[in-house]
Amino acid sequence: MSLHEKWENIDHRLMMLDAADQDGEAGLLSEAYERLIAAYQEARELNDEMEELLKNALMN
Repeated sequence: MSLHEKWENIDHRLMMLDAADQDGEAGLLSEAYERLIAAYQEARELNDEMEELLKNALMN
C-alpha cells in the first residue's frame, strides 16, 4: 500500500469517527431537548394547577 493510499485510509477513518461523534452529539442534544420539553410541560401543568387553586381561594 502506498503512502498516499495509507493517508487516504487514515483520512477516511477520521471522517467516519467525526461523523459518528456528530451522530452521538446529535443524540445527546435530542435527548436534552426532549427532557427540556418534558420539564417545560410539567412546569406549565403545575402553573395551571397553582392558578386554579389561587382562583378558587380568591373566590371563597
